Amino acid sequence: MNAIPVKTRNGITRARYRPTWAGIDLKAVEHNYVQVKRLVGKDVMLMAVVKANAYGHGTVEISRVLEDMGVNYLGVATTDEAVRLRDHGIKAPILILGSVLPEEVRVARDRDITITLCNNDILNEIKRLVKQEGQQAAKIRVHLKIDTGMGRIGIWHEDAMSFVKEVLAVKDVILEGIYTHFSSAGRDEFFTNYQIESFERLLASIEKSWIKIPLRHAANSIATVDFKRSHLNLVRPGLIIYGMYPKHTFPKLIKLKPAMSLKTRIVFIKDIPPGRSISYGRTFITQKPTKIATLPIGYADGYNRGVSNKAEVLVRGQFVPVVGKVTMDQTMIDVGNIKGVKIGDEVVLIGKQGRHEIRVEKLARLAGTIAYDFICGISNRVPRIYSE
Repeated sequence: MNAIPVKTRNGITRARYRPTWAGIDLKAVEHNYVQVKRLVGKDVMLMAVVKANAYGHGTVEISRVLEDMGVNYLGVATTDEAVRLRDHGIKAPILILGSVLPEEVRVARDRDITITLCNNDILNEIKRLVKQEGQQAAKIRVHLKIDTGMGRIGIWHEDAMSFVKEVLAVKDVILEGIYTHFSSAGRDEFFTNYQIESFERLLASIEKSWIKIPLRHAANSIATVDFKRSHLNLVRPGLIIYGMYPKHTFPKLIKLKPAMSLKTRIVFIKDIPPGRSISYGRTFITQKPTKIATLPIGYADGYNRGVSNKAEVLVRGQFVPVVGKVTMDQTMIDVGNIKGVKIGDEVVLIGKQGRHEIRVEKLARLAGTIAYDFICGISNRVPRIYSE
């Protein structure tokens, strides 16, 4: 095929040889950011979560937009993700939300990256650096992770007070923040309130001890919308920044715009008689004469195999079914009812075409998973095309 010229966000034109792409609407990201800020109010700061390649949207590009919007903090999962942002000129504060290994501490400090602290191994490494470098030791910012019921990383809330005091005793550590994470904010109101109350009790004990920790945060996307009590003075939205709703009730509470669309083009059409099987496992058998179109996208691109024989796509403004198993590189659709369909026609797998729309949230339900999983699964071999 001929190369398709594509202008990227930095103005560089490059060739794209693949008729499958993800469109990223940066204006939608800006819109969603404004909606979240409006929801939480001017007294609550915002840490936008840009881990996992900004949920598949492009970490650097999304972080630049958010930095321009005045975001207070960026949240990543790993030191590598944080270093990549620094390498691309991102100056906003960055918190590594995962636990790090001792050998990562120096890198984080030297690149002005804040680490999550929740065990003595890392604290001892900081002490070692301070002792080794003496008066030349640079300060390192940390946020303490408190486990109130997630059961993942973090110090159990019952044991946290003594650790807070131990951290404060270490020279050249800036105890900038303290936070927790909810395990079931979307489905268990009782337990989420228990987690909030457990964290509040710890914060009260800290205040009674005349200890000042500037940043206190707990709210993910669901809690940002559903649990105002959890806002404290900083929220950590992820999914809603990208325009997806983690709960079906949220469109009544906040108006978001999906930032990602996923599109491809028909590369092959075949006339199929009745009784023929389509794709692996023969899970679809034609019942009448029809036309089957092949799309150059599959589960290696992140089009989840779980939507096989369940999802629909948009062709010429009409819904048509996905038939047979989604394969690694190709997916088949039944276009027998679409007049004039031809090779090269644009197909929308996520997004709008004409009056209709296909949302990630629905595809995730069909695949038996969640929107986070589906959108993060859109692989790097799918080109991202940015629009402003």
